[in-house]
Amino acid sequence: MDSETLRLKLEQLTGKKTGIKQLGRQHSASLFTVEAEAKGEPVIVEGRLWVPLYENDGRITAVWLELDGLSAIEMRLANYAAVNFAVALKAAGLREEGEVEARQLSGWLNSQLEQEKDDSEIPDDMALKGRLFGNMVPFLLVSENMHSPQISYRSLMKLLRSYFENEILLIPLQEKEWLILARKDLLTGGDDKEYEEESEDELLSQTCMGLHELIASEWVGVFHLAVAPPVVPVKGLTGSVALLRETIILGRIFQVGSYIHLPWELHLERLVNSIPDARRRQLLAQIGDYTAVLADKEMLLTLETFFQMDCNVSETAKKLYIHRNTLLYRLDKIKQETGADVRSFGDAAIVKLTMLLYKVTKRK
Repeated sequence: MDSETLRLKLEQLTGKKTGIKQLGRQHSASLFTVEAEAKGEPVIVEGRLWVPLYENDGRITAVWLELDGLSAIEMRLANYAAVNFAVALKAAGLREEGEVEARQLSGWLNSQLEQEKDDSEIPDDMALKGRLFGNMVPFLLVSENMHSPQISYRSLMKLLRSYFENEILLIPLQEKEWLILARKDLLTGGDDKEYEEESEDELLSQTCMGLHELIASEWVGVFHLAVAPPVVPVKGLTGSVALLRETIILGRIFQVGSYIHLPWELHLERLVNSIPDARRRQLLAQIGDYTAVLADKEMLLTLETFFQMDCNVSETAKKLYIHRNTLLYRLDKIKQETGADVRSFGDAAIVKLTMLLYKVTKRK
């Protein structure tokens, strides 16, 4: 049972409003004595029963229950349930990593996203809300290792802390899907001058590549990583998670062989993916038959690299480790097969669009 399930059960048992809250250090010290927290003893303050669940770095996470109208038996039952839950948490070793609070937020996030509510504000009864008011950078990590055991919260948190060297939040969303929230100043060293608008995408991309390399060095198997621009999570987290999930879906379709996906590099792909399947097939038919070229892995790689290098012949040849004349031969062959000269902007745009339509339609 997680903390959110406990809260719901207490509400069902008593019919009273309940909540789970992570208290600041000063509030924790003033509300609970050290002895009371260690024993899980409840306190009553301003008409609410507070039961400490666990402590993390001086911050106590507690469940509270409105007492107005409760009978003595109901109060004892509620207290008994909360105290036993706290004992079970300590036995499971979850309290040190904050996993319970993270899973509470996870349940709410998944519920909002299932209802397509991308602009919901995190409610006050979420224990982590007090830590979500500053600018944070969201990452989404998705594993494709269907037959391997699920990575534990503790082991992943330990690995992430070794990279970010400071406080982060880890939210397990679905099976093999993890949301990582890092403070913006962790990426800049606290120097906002380095985080100017023109360098933001590059900085986020470098951080994402470094994180992917670290995880790849520790884990066996395939996983995808996406990053979104900084957000104030208390109001913008659901929208960011929706964007990150869409980014990984698009990356799997259009960036086969790549495992780092950036939303600002997938604008055209997002547009193509939104076109109904029947209309995509109609467009492919109208453009012409490019099957021979796009089904050829060597030609497809050549085109993808050519567009990646901004249609620069010399840079593309270097990237592919081939002679410039070999590249020109391939481009001439594409022109013979399709009638399109990708060295001209108009034809290059048509071929790029055709490649994207082909990729998404081929998967259907």
